[in-house]
Amino acid sequence: MVNSDLCALCGEGIESVDHLFTACNISMSVWNRLSGWIKIPPIFAFSFKDLLEVHKWFDGNKSAKKIVRGLIMVTCWAIWKARNDKFFSKGRGDSNVIFGDVRSMGFLWLKCRSKNNNIGWRDWCSFPLYMM
Repeated sequence: MVNSDLCALCGEGIESVDHLFTACNISMSVWNRLSGWIKIPPIFAFSFKDLLEVHKWFDGNKSAKKIVRGLIMVTCWAIWKARNDKFFSKGRGDSNVIFGDVRSMGFLWLKCRSKNNNIGWRDWCSFPLYMM
């Protein structure tokens, strides 16, 4: 039974797809860390659709745009997973944990699904677009 319509992560706004992924303080913290880590301008999105188009705004080659797009999807998944963990399993919903999941899942995704499968963890953590 749902007791509240407030965001499961931040507990502040009315939970919706757009709030969870673009306006929630926890999610915004994750997006800020992601943009700083991959050295792109800060991600400002007003809707979930905006997030799915961030890679189009990125000034990089086709391969780099694919990695940015993949990281956006991985980040959405990590935020959704954290939301569900907090809501159903009393998880913490901590932005540091979510960002750690983004780095880990992004690394595994790239290693398993890309021609760049020789990437090392340390290089990935330092600058994931270095191979571009």
